[in-house]
Amino acid sequence: MKPFLNSVRVATAVASSVLTATAVVTSSGPVHAASAHQPQARPAAAVSAVPCGFFRYSVRESQFAAYNHCGETTVLVHVDVRGGGSTNDYHLCVGPNRTQLPGAGPNYLNAYYIGGAGCRLGDRSPHSPH
Repeated sequence: MKPFLNSVRVATAVASSVLTATAVVTSSGPVHAASAHQPQARPAAAVSAVPCGFFRYSVRESQFAAYNHCGETTVLVHVDVRGGGSTNDYHLCVGPNRTQLPGAGPNYLNAYYIGGAGCRLGDRSPHSPH
């Protein structure tokens, strides 16, 4: 029974960190006297809890790093790894949405888009000048 409870707790922690989106109601255009008496329904826009680009997050005491690609194609990102100068850095092909970087989050300084649209998802190559 204990493994089941632990998996439920982990799932709850991940869900609460990912599903913190809020709805925002916006209005566009000038407000006229006539419209003040007749409220208009406007669709709510969901605000993403996960930012585009590099980000870190924690689940309990563990820290992780990821890259969230908000586009529709695969692209290359430069992954900046702590220590060793650029010899530890690498290029990674990521697809739309979140890509978990391997290992602990504090090992990463940054990850950023460098182009390469249409690369093969998951391909990894050593750092090269770009």
